[in-house]
Order: sequence, then C-alpha cells, then structure tokens
Amino acid sequence: MEKQQEYWGSLPAWYFFLAAMGAMMFIIVAITDLVGNEISGQINGWVSIVAFAVAGFGALLLLIELTHKSRGHLVNSRPFASVMSFGSILQSLYIPLVFVYATFFFSFIPWAGFGWLKEIVAILAIITAFLYVSYPGIELGEAKGRGFWNGSGLVSVFLINGAATGASALLLILMIMGYADNSYTAIIRRLAAGLLIAQLITVPGYVLGMKLSASEEARRGAEKLWTGEFSHSFWVGVVILGTLVPLLLNLLFASVYWLVIAAVLVLAGGVCFRLDFLRAAVRVALPGEERTEMSKKEIAQLALSLERRWQEKAQWLNPKR
Repeated sequence: MEKQQEYWGSLPAWYFFLAAMGAMMFIIVAITDLVGNEISGQINGWVSIVAFAVAGFGALLLLIELTHKSRGHLVNSRPFASVMSFGSILQSLYIPLVFVYATFFFSFIPWAGFGWLKEIVAILAIITAFLYVSYPGIELGEAKGRGFWNGSGLVSVFLINGAATGASALLLILMIMGYADNSYTAIIRRLAAGLLIAQLITVPGYVLGMKLSASEEARRGAEKLWTGEFSHSFWVGVVILGTLVPLLLNLLFASVYWLVIAAVLVLAGGVCFRLDFLRAAVRVALPGEERTEMSKKEIAQLALSLERRWQEKAQWLNPKR
C-alpha cells in the first residue's frame, strides 16, 4: 500500500518564506514613499524589483509543487471556491502591481513622472501584499485535520515573522546600496529589533499554547517542536540563532559587519520557522491508520509460520500410510 505523506514538502515552506519576506519588504518601502521620505526615490525602484523577483521565484516553486504542473492555472478558475484559489488570485495581482510600481522610479519610463498614479498603484499593491502575506496562515488554519495550525494566533505569528524577515532583507539591501549610515537605515534597524522582540514572544508562545491545547493532534505537533524530533531546529534555528542572537547583535553593535550577520541569521531563522511549522502539524489519523507497519523480519517470521501451518495441514489431509 502506498505510504501516506506525513509532512508537507520543503517547496511550500520556501514559497511561504519568499512570499512573506518580499511582500513585507515591499510594504515597508511603499509606506516610506507614501509618507514622503526622500530616500524612497533612491531605493524603492530596486527594492521593488527584488520583491518582484522573489515573488516570481516563490510562485515558480509553488507551481513545481503542484501535481499536474500544466493545470496549475485551473486554481484561478474559481477564485472564491477555496482559500488557495483566493491566494492564487492575490498572487496574480500582487506580482504585476509590484512591477508596475517599480517602473515609476526609473526616468526612462514614460509614466515615471505621474506621481498621483504611482500613489494609487502603491496603495493597491500594499493592500494586495498584506492579504498575500496573510493568506498562508488562513489557508493552513482551514486544514481541520491538522490541529497545530488551527490556533487563532497563527496568522499573527506568520505576519510578525514575515515582517521581521522583510525588514532584515531590506537592511541587507540598504547595506549593499551604501546606505549603512543613513538615518533611514537606523529606523529600519529599530523596526527590525521591535519585530524580533515580538517574534521572541509570539512564536514560542504559540507553540506553548498548542502544547496545552485540548486537541490531541495539536499537542502532538507542539511536542515535536518543544521537545521532540524538530526541537533542535526550532529552539536553535528559530528561537536562538534566528531571533535572540540577531536581536542582541542589533541592540549591541552598530557596525555593518554585525548588522549583516544579524540580518542573515533572521532570514535563515525565517526559513526554519516555515519548515518547522509545516512539519509540526500532525494530521488526524484515519481508523486503523495508526497501526504500525510490520518490519521485514516480522514478515519473514509470519511467512515461515504460515508455511509450517500449511505443511501441518497438508500432512493432516494426506496422512502417510
């Protein structure tokens, strides 16, 4: 019998990570533009292109994950039939909106000087990006067979983690573009620190809440992260190296070297977070499914016992005279 897939694969986790990181990074710079910060004219075009490329690569990973890749477009045929279909529509809107927004920051584009049009596109893209980041948590929460995802705080945890990775990715781009000493970089640095504090509280808090849940599947999933098979990845990768260490580096050091290390650690922790939260969801077992599979040794012993039984029966049916 074909073995059931216990965990989601890594491709959806990478898709969720890239989508959240790119969209939250875009939201930050787009709001910067709307409030009139002058630095937006220098960085928003390139940051938006990065967000566009990240979202496109994430969409490609999602397409690869589909069983029938040539039928991936069918998920858009009924946009409100499921959360996944709605998310696909959001993705189809978000990616071109981000690309169009980026074009306003390059002078050779004919409509680059239309500020009013840029603001409209920015507002639409921000709304779409926020929904785009939110929908994975809603989609997972709809999976009633996996109690670990059914907590009311899942969407908030996903948003906080996405915002932390987005702010860290933006810090890396600012460093690369030579804005390490800019006051705007200091603002993003403080924003990243605040988000890491929130993540340090909410992520372990969510797992602890599921650990105390009334649902057996939720408790089993939380135990996998708290003390079980994924505990090292969770505590070391997500909590310590992905949150606590970069938070301390952010607060204690101001050099580019340490800030880059902190940002990279946050991004790596974001990947671990998505992987762990997908793998931790234990699904409800069907009747008889939890029966352990027989080992090869047990099968061989059973076959030997059956063979002996058949020989005994054959002797009984055909006694020697």
